[in-house]
Parts: sequence; structure tokens; C-alpha cells
Amino acid sequence: MGLKVAIIGAGISGLASLKTCLENGITEVTVFEARDVIGGQWKYQEPDPETGETASSIYDNVILNSCRDTSSFSDFPIDPGRYPDYFGHRQFLQYIHEYVDHFGLAGFVKLRTKVISCRQQQQDKKWTVAYQEQGHDPVEAVFDAVLACTGTLSKPMIPDFKGRDTFRGELFHSHTYRKPARFEGKRVAIIGFGNSAADLSSEISTVATEVHLITRRGGWVIPRYVLGKPAEAYDSRVFETILPKRVSEWCQMKLCDAVMGSLPEEIKPQHSLFQANLTVRSDLLENIRTGRITPHRAGVDKITEHTIVLTNGTELEVDVIVCCTGYDIHLPYLLNEYYRMQEKDSVLPARNSLNLYKLVAAPRHPNLFCIGYVHLEGPLVPVAEAQARWAVGVLTGHVTLPSAEEMERSIHTYQEDLASKMVSSDRHTTIVKYLPYCDDLFSQLNAAPTFWRLFQRIFTSRPLQAYRVLVAVYFGLNSPAQYRLFGRAGKPELAAEILLRLSRGDSTMTEEEKKYIRSTAQV
Repeated sequence: MGLKVAIIGAGISGLASLKTCLENGITEVTVFEARDVIGGQWKYQEPDPETGETASSIYDNVILNSCRDTSSFSDFPIDPGRYPDYFGHRQFLQYIHEYVDHFGLAGFVKLRTKVISCRQQQQDKKWTVAYQEQGHDPVEAVFDAVLACTGTLSKPMIPDFKGRDTFRGELFHSHTYRKPARFEGKRVAIIGFGNSAADLSSEISTVATEVHLITRRGGWVIPRYVLGKPAEAYDSRVFETILPKRVSEWCQMKLCDAVMGSLPEEIKPQHSLFQANLTVRSDLLENIRTGRITPHRAGVDKITEHTIVLTNGTELEVDVIVCCTGYDIHLPYLLNEYYRMQEKDSVLPARNSLNLYKLVAAPRHPNLFCIGYVHLEGPLVPVAEAQARWAVGVLTGHVTLPSAEEMERSIHTYQEDLASKMVSSDRHTTIVKYLPYCDDLFSQLNAAPTFWRLFQRIFTSRPLQAYRVLVAVYFGLNSPAQYRLFGRAGKPELAAEILLRLSRGDSTMTEEEKKYIRSTAQV
């Protein structure tokens, strides 16, 4: 096609967007990446020794919170013969590079090139993109569409605690944390109860004298493994889309209680399991129960020179304060009016509220798409890929957008629904449920794996395989491969091989699966 597309960021979302453009015949694509490597957040980076700044939020011992078989791109499975169920940033970056090499993506990426601004032209609605390659003067180019793919983890948010600037110890955001060794013998307070707070408190507790975990609401904690299987093995399509929400939640609560036991009162939340993000860390409860981590159910009242005073009156003498307090969504190259919800219009907390239809398309700028700006209990990779396929479907005319007014009404309805279901928080403004959200996007591409479509396949030339695929989709692991069974860019043979391997629990790929993967190389 004759479209000229700019993609900003060469992480997961940017690479998925690039590959999707190419497989849909859009070949005039430029990916701008400010760093000198591909991989986005997954390229580990030590903070600058002088400024303390870093582009990556990845710490050295980070482990995926979603398992191998749910965390892959839909048509490029992660090889179970070479990767464990869960793994760290080095292996995940290796997988990303394998994806780039397999589909021939590297040549479309301009490294060491920072996008300064994207402005929409008034007359033809194209985009003027100003960018600067390292060591060169800024230049401009015009594009038919822009896909913003720089992620949600670039601007750490540290609350303006009373007395914060008077603290004589070390106070920083988890964004710049890398290794626990330097906290040996220290008294450390960690503020927050998300995955970073759980990881850092558990890591630092191995070397610190004291670790205090401060949380206002507490939260539900789940392990990576349940009864010897990845936790996702118990979260099938039946649980997520067919069973009533209360039944599904009750079943999962009982399973967690059986495996983890009752939560300590200091962290046990008042909200239900699905009203806030879950915290994934297998040994957090053990560290709390054995006294290596001391939890406090309170907020921060103030900070003094050497202490942190909590809202329940507790005063803690500490040497280090680590803020695991989230991020502000920040796209410095776009005007806020392009993608942000104005405070007066937002149902949710406005700080991170996005004015994006399906959390992707800007209603008043229908050739601007934001990919990967969602939060969910599950892997981002297949969701970002789903968004990219939907956005490119809009560009190629296979998806028709409603009017701007209809899109804005849809955004308002989404926010009202979220406000009624989730705890009010800056973290809960872009929450989606993995399967219902992806099903919605793919239904517009004729690629949703509905029961009826899967059932109809039983009456074709391979009825037994079709039946097994149906069972795998509805009762098995939620593999992204299910979204390659039908529709545009479908790869039904490869998808079936992946799904059937997972349903059998095989530890290696079949030769047929490898053959289909090889046949997809170099889009």
C-alpha cells in the first residue's frame, strides 16, 4: 500500500506494529528508537552514574509475571525446549531479537533517533514528525499515520510527601533500582503493593537489617505456580468469558487460599479479587510470616530527617525509602489534547486517563494510534499485538471507525464501567480483561475464535483435530495462537499445532510446528 507510517519506539508494541504493517502490505514504515538497541524496556540498563536517569525500569532479577506460553507473539511461539516456564529479562530480550530476525524487522528501525514532536497538519491531516538522530541536527518528515509505542514506564511518579526533601537518607523510585547488594545492613521502607514492591521487598530482605512494606489498601497475592503448574493454567476461556464473574472469582479465591493460605491482616484487602491489580510473588507471604518483611497497613503522613511517619501514628527509623508508586503515562512528543482525557470529562482519576477509543485510537485524530497503553492481569505482548493488528486494520480499511462523537461516547461508557468495578486509583484507568478485550478487537477483523466457528470445523475433513482445538481454546491455556485460527493474517495450521502441543503438555515443539514457523519467516 502507499501509506507512509511512523512508529515511535522499538519495544514490544513498536515491533508488533511494524510486523503487522509489513504483513498487510504497508512497507513504507519507519520505526524511531531513541536508544541504540532494539527491545524497549527489556534491554537492561544501569542508571547514569551522574544523573541517575535510565530509560529502562528493568531490575537485574526481574522474572516474567506471565508464563512462557501466554507471553509470546501469536505466530512466533517461545520454544519450550530452550526457555523455562518463567524467565528473566536477558532471555526475553533474546526472544525479542529472535522475533526481529525471523521476520526481518531490523532494517526498518532507526536507532539513536529521538522523536521531538508529532504535529497534525490542518489541511490534509497528515503528520509532521520532527526527529533528531544522535549527532545530527533535527529534521522533519511527513507521514500518513503515527503509532505511538513508547510504553507506560518512562515517567516515574513519586508522591509529594510532606517533608520529603528533608530526608537525609536515600529516597528514590523503583524505576532506578537494579540490585539488592548496596542495601546490606540498611533499614529500608518500601511504599506500595504492586509487583515491584513485592519483588524489591523480597530481594532486599535478604541483605537489609529491616524491611518495612507500607501499603494503604493491601492486595491479593498470587504465586507463579499452583499445584505444580503455571497459575495461568487455571484461568481458561471458560473461566474468563463463560462462567459468571462471581463463580469464577470464588473458584480462583478458593484455589489461592488452598495454595497460599489466608493473607495476613496487615495486607488483606477489603476489595474483591478482581477490583484491583493482583500482586505476583511466590515468596512474599513467607517473608512476611517469617518476619523478614514487616507490613504496615497505613499511608505516609510525613517524612522527617531520619524517619517516616505513618497515618496510624507509627514512626519508623529508616535509611532508605523506595517508592514503588507507579508511573505517569507520558508521551512528550504528542500534545496532551491528542490523547489525554480532560479532567472535566473524565469519570476516572484524570492523571492517567486516556481519550482513546478501544484504548487505541484518538477520536479526533483517527490516524493516530497508541499501542500498549493498557494494564491487565496477564501478558502485554499478545494484547499489544492485538491492538496493532486492529490499528493496521483501520489503516487498510478492514476496520471502520465510528464517528468521533460515537467513539467519545464509547470511551465514556468504558470509564463508567471501570469506575463501577475497580478501586479508584491512577493505576486503574486503562484496565482491560485479556480475552474479552482481544475478542472485541479481533471480532472486527473476523478473527475471534468463537465457539460456533470452532464447532463448525468439526464437520470438515479433520473432525478430531478440530474438536481438540476447540477443547484447547476453551479449556486450555490462553495461548495467543488462538487469534491466528481465523480471519485476516490467519495462520490456522500453525495455530492448531501450537494449541494442540500446549493441550498435550509437550516440552518440545513438533516438527510440523517448526515447519510452519519456518514458512512464516521474512514477511
